[in-house]
Amino acid sequence: MQPRSRIIRLAFLVLSTAGSAIWLARQDQPTNVMAAQKATEPLIAKDSIQVTLRTHHDYYRGGQRDENTWSWTPRIKYRVNGPIASGSQLSVEFTLPGNRPWVKFDCNTGEVADRDHWWETECGNNDVPDEKAVTETGVVGFTIKLRNELAGSDKTLFSGKIDVGKFHYGLDLPKFKNNFVYYANYDWNLPIAYVFLEGEREAHSSKIDWSFPEFKVAVWFKGTEQTTNKVDAYLFYQGQEVGNTASTEKGTVTDEVINLGSESSPNEWRRKKFWFNTVRGWDNQPQYHIKAHLLSKNPGEYEIKILQNGHLARTARFTVAPNGKFGNGIAQANELGNDRVIVPVQIIGDQDGGWDKDGWRTKAFFSNPLTGFPNP
Repeated sequence: MQPRSRIIRLAFLVLSTAGSAIWLARQDQPTNVMAAQKATEPLIAKDSIQVTLRTHHDYYRGGQRDENTWSWTPRIKYRVNGPIASGSQLSVEFTLPGNRPWVKFDCNTGEVADRDHWWETECGNNDVPDEKAVTETGVVGFTIKLRNELAGSDKTLFSGKIDVGKFHYGLDLPKFKNNFVYYANYDWNLPIAYVFLEGEREAHSSKIDWSFPEFKVAVWFKGTEQTTNKVDAYLFYQGQEVGNTASTEKGTVTDEVINLGSESSPNEWRRKKFWFNTVRGWDNQPQYHIKAHLLSKNPGEYEIKILQNGHLARTARFTVAPNGKFGNGIAQANELGNDRVIVPVQIIGDQDGGWDKDGWRTKAFFSNPLTGFPNP
């Protein structure tokens, strides 16, 4: 467990070992990071929540196992910004459509000193027995709670809803007619993009070097690895291209996916993270660095354009102030517990297939949509 800067953590999907927990701290932040919030209550970072479904290749009816019907149970990953007092226990409760009680389980919990630190946990994988798996789809509710029997408290930290769907898998034969893979719908993610700066971690140290922070963008796509394989971002300033990820010298692209299980799926939501090596926030030590486009010296309007398989698929805009800052206050207004900048992204073309274009209005962040988020 090592301290890290909070701004480096754009992690909606932070890869971690099942059931593990990580304690991290913010430090060495640049001047454009918001001041640390003073708070006495723990806060769920709602854009860190990831609910996925485990598909079971059987289903229990009245205690009898049906090997020809598939079912599902939930698993969840999320982050809690402190404080979390000693003796506390995080837990999650799920309800079936119609608000019917279903399953609940505890999550690995650690003590966190204050709002400048956070705890990440994951639970639900093997915490739910096969006999509890269901075949129902529709709106499923969940609640994240924190109890502390030492203090005699039991608090609800977050309540949300997921839209559960399914698709048939395998041969179209009577024996396999009930073989469905179940998934949580994340269409609401598509119009939401993140822009941010990221410093470089010093070798053999937990410190972050903010002298030459790199500009980065994260955008969601819907599709398989094959349909979203060729994606590159281009950054424009005053109509002129100032950076791209098409060249390995100028930038790179990473890919993270909401895992639906071992079965191939037509419903995968993938987050592409674009690293612009030649676009930086500022340069406090130019004698040591490559030549780059500096946001601090080039304020004004910027536009991001993304090509997918050679076709324009996304555009987004943001404004840089004379001091190099480009925050718009949306993350802070929604108490996301981080300093990333959220901007609307326009989806162009049909490469994402069918998707809920109004989902971001009411279903974003599990029916906790963003306040002040403009229409994409």
